[in-house]
Formats: sequence, structure tokens, C-alpha cells
Amino acid sequence: MAYVLLLTACINPDGMPFTTLSDKEVRRKQYLNALNFYLESTSYPIVFTENSDTDISRDYADAIKNGRLEILTFKGNNNKTKGKGYGESIIIEYALNHSKLISSETLVVKITGRLMVKNITAVLTERFPLQKPQSVVCAYNSDFSFPDSRLFIAPISFLREFLKDKEQIDDSIGVFFEHILSKNIINGQTPWAPFWTEPAISGCSGTTGKKYVATSTKSREDIINYKLMALYRYRLFKDLLGHHNFFETIACQLLHTKYYVFKKYSMSNLNF
Repeated sequence: MAYVLLLTACINPDGMPFTTLSDKEVRRKQYLNALNFYLESTSYPIVFTENSDTDISRDYADAIKNGRLEILTFKGNNNKTKGKGYGESIIIEYALNHSKLISSETLVVKITGRLMVKNITAVLTERFPLQKPQSVVCAYNSDFSFPDSRLFIAPISFLREFLKDKEQIDDSIGVFFEHILSKNIINGQTPWAPFWTEPAISGCSGTTGKKYVATSTKSREDIINYKLMALYRYRLFKDLLGHHNFFETIACQLLHTKYYVFKKYSMSNLNF
């Protein structure tokens, strides 16, 4: 399967509710910085899809010409009453319907376009050991009610099913993009897997203005703790769905034991 990075963008929110960061020049700069980062730091094809009819393609003529980058822009901020989550779903739909880089064989790596996943290559190449080829990969909270939509990976078939429910998204009544994403993961037919490498996300939330600061280095203990948590979450997800596979359960337990023992061994050496 081939990865394509889908950067979702809204340079000019033009009064979109629940949006703290609304300065279009600041937003434009953040989008350009992030796009430049992915062009320089990865070799993946990129689809930059922007929904406020603000075209930045003339700044990237060479990348577009050589087929590395596709820039799609359209006027899609028409229903502001439903909020930015609904707008995000329309961006994804537009990209699937108009992109030449996205195909039925594509695994879409959806990234909020102003954010930089500093370790994106490691995140995409270091896959969860029990991950199925056609899986939705995203981070979840502890009770599996709210996935992290800043970054997730999904096959086209899953995204098409998700988009069938896009009209249910309405920030004004507390039904967010993440709720519908979670509903489709839990009730759908596409397997879920956690990230095996913890994404290091840098940037700023457009909703709250909160700054995300990516940790440049992780200790060995932090890395092992994350992998233990990923294995634990995977087992919890299987319990939630009631999908118990004997061999998968044994494999998960063996992996958990391996990393737990390795953690104990590492810490005992550090305390020696």
C-alpha cells in the first residue's frame, strides 16, 4: 500500500465559530511552514486541500510539475453553522473526489495542515506488530470515546463510509468530527490499530490556540512505556468489540511481556 499525505487546510476561516486562531496571514504562514516541512522531510506524495478558495499553487510550481505535490482549492466554507469539523469532512470528500494522487490503493495519512509531525517517517514505517494491512490507525483516549483527528491513517473504503455520516457533524450541538470518526471505527468493518511510534506533533490548535511542542528526544523508558500502552489499548479495543482471536491474544501477551521485561531490565541497569 502507498501512503499519500492529505494536508487539510482553511487559510481564511472568515468567521468560522469555535476558531480562536482566525488571522488569515498567520494561518497562511503556518500552512506554508508545515507544507515546506513535509516536502523537505519526506518523500511521500502530498495532497494539500484548501477550502477557503485561497490558492497557493504558484509558490510550489516545481513540486507540482514533478508530481510530488497536488494543491486543490475550492470554496467550501459555506455552512459555518456546523463548524470546522463539518468543514474538515468536506475537505476530505473534495480531496477523494478530485485528487489524481489518491487512488483506491492509497492509504491516506490525514494531517491537520498547519501541524508538523516531526517524526512522520518513523510513525509511518514503524507499524504496530499486529496491524492488518487495511487498518485505521489513530490515537484514542482511555475509554475509546474520542480519537485524535489531528493525524490518522485510513484506507479509502473507510473514508467513504465515514463521509456517509458527515451530515451528523455539528459543533453547535456538541457532535464533533471525532465523535463520527469514532463511531465509524467502532461500528465499522475496518480494523483499528494504534501508532507504534508516538507522533511528535508541533504547531498550534486553531480551536483553542494551544501550542503543541514536539519532544525532540524520548528516553528508552518513555518509548517502552508508550509501546506497553499501545499494546494495552489494542487489547482493550478488542474487548470493547468482543473480537477475541486466540492467536492474536497470545501474540499480544507475548509482546507485552517482552517489553515489560525489557523495561524492568533497562531500569535495573540504570539503577545499578
